[in-house]
Amino acid sequence: MSLINEALKKAQRQRTEDPVAVTPTQFGPVATPASRIVKRRPPMPARTQILLVGGCIALLLMGGALAFVVLDSESPAPPPTPPVVAVQPVAPPPPVAVVPEPETPPAPVEVAITLPPLPLPVAPIPTPPEPPPAAPLVPTPNPKVHEFLEVLRITGIRTSDTDPKVIMNDRVFRLNDIVDRGTQLRLLKIDSSYLLFVDANGFEYRKSF
Repeated sequence: MSLINEALKKAQRQRTEDPVAVTPTQFGPVATPASRIVKRRPPMPARTQILLVGGCIALLLMGGALAFVVLDSESPAPPPTPPVVAVQPVAPPPPVAVVPEPETPPAPVEVAITLPPLPLPVAPIPTPPEPPPAAPLVPTPNPKVHEFLEVLRITGIRTSDTDPKVIMNDRVFRLNDIVDRGTQLRLLKIDSSYLLFVDANGFEYRKSF
């Protein structure tokens, strides 16, 4: 735009300028306005002409666009016209005939019954013969009991119907007390003249004093 303005100003100055004629006198040359003689100016360069034409076209376009924007902003937009919708009555659907389906009888259910196998005959188990009655064991004396009784020391005795006692090897024993743990010898009877013992096998021993 600055180039276009400069070109327009330059052309205006060339049109309005008047030539000045120099008249020689006796005192020297004096500049006087020249007579109205139209001089032929040199033709305008092609570049300047193009710039002038382009500037005019640009100004016209800018002015038209500005006027269109101003007029468009001032004029109110017409309200939109609501669309007209034609409503047609909807016909009711035809009645539907319901045909009942024939009832199908249920299929028979097969039930498989499994019988347990029959028990096989069991042969009777023979009863073993009873063993013959064993002969009663005869208790035998234990040599260790004899050794114990030989060294047994009796230091006191008390005969009583309720609680008889005897002192042997510095210990007090009553009826049915174990006298010797190794042979399980037990005191069976206390008398004023002897003592009666029995071992684990049931053999009885008598100790006199």
